[in-house]
Amino acid sequence: MAGSLFDRLTMGEAGIKMDEDESIRLHIERMFTSRQGSVPTLPDTYGLPDLNDLTLSQYELTQKNCQIISECIRNHEKRLVNPEVREKKHQDKAFIQQFEVVAQRYDEEGNLIPWNWVFTFENGRVRKRS
Repeated sequence: MAGSLFDRLTMGEAGIKMDEDESIRLHIERMFTSRQGSVPTLPDTYGLPDLNDLTLSQYELTQKNCQIISECIRNHEKRLVNPEVREKKHQDKAFIQQFEVVAQRYDEEGNLIPWNWVFTFENGRVRKRS
């Protein structure tokens, strides 16, 4: 595939040649930097809510965040099949949230291939890891 329509419209010829994996990562990054309620046509499902809930334990918060992220991907990134989200402990900083998305996607020949990406939430921004 040639990337999403948004990628092609905003990136011109570079968007047409964009790698499918990078297009998926860019879309997920856009979702994760959007807050629920900020997209009028999808107010309850697109984007992430505030992931800091002081009423939950660290374990409960991590499990809830993995579930929310997984549902958001499942609902809005249809190129991925069976996405699962897991927490990854950040090597240096305990208060930085890091997650791994493991899924499958179809290649050009219609075969399912593995897909994964590690990303970090840091200071309200998504940082790509791999």
